[in-house]
Amino acid sequence: MMARFAYLTDDGKAKKSKKKKSAKKTPAPDGRGQNEERVEPVYVRKETVRAVWREVKKEGGESVSELVEDLLLQWLRERA
Repeated sequence: MMARFAYLTDDGKAKKSKKKKSAKKTPAPDGRGQNEERVEPVYVRKETVRAVWREVKKEGGESVSELVEDLLLQWLRERA
């Protein structure tokens, strides 16, 4: 049976990290200490994101995130 992340290495065995990653601090649930809005991960195909990024950059834009937010807000307004 192949290890879960075996495809990441040449020999078929996933490498184990010897460095310990520092724990990420999660913001307080009441919002103290937060300067930005909460974000949530969204999964999109890498090829799609890269194609969109090329088009945004070609048109002089800087942020795919802003484009996604604008499109989602527009969709919500249309449904209301």
